[in-house]
Amino acid sequence: MNNSLTISVFAPVIAQQVSLPLIPDVSLHPMRGLVYLLAHCTILTFDGICRRQRFTIHRYECSITARQRLMHPQIYEEITLQMRVIGVDLMHERVLHGFHLIPKYCPVHATLAATCPIYHHLLHTEQSA
Repeated sequence: MNNSLTISVFAPVIAQQVSLPLIPDVSLHPMRGLVYLLAHCTILTFDGICRRQRFTIHRYECSITARQRLMHPQIYEEITLQMRVIGVDLMHERVLHGFHLIPKYCPVHATLAATCPIYHHLLHTEQSA
């Protein structure tokens, strides 16, 4: 039995606002909803940090793989979060520093991190203005 789930959320920045996609119907799989909420909250938190740094971001791409326990309750055992940021004139050290602030400011992250480890990976891509 496969007990892992992978989702991807792509959020363009339009008129200086993050445009998050709707969360799909997760009524039959509420744990899947937590993963989508983690992606959305991570993007919104990181966008706030990037705005304060005055970065020009064009798009956020967040991919999450979450592995559940097989026994009841089927909580997550491990989560891997990969974020790609596409923007202009991104300074690697400052983007990385902002990315490491997400666990401190994202409440969904803090909630899930209380019961399982969350591993982070950041990629950023320069795009011409």
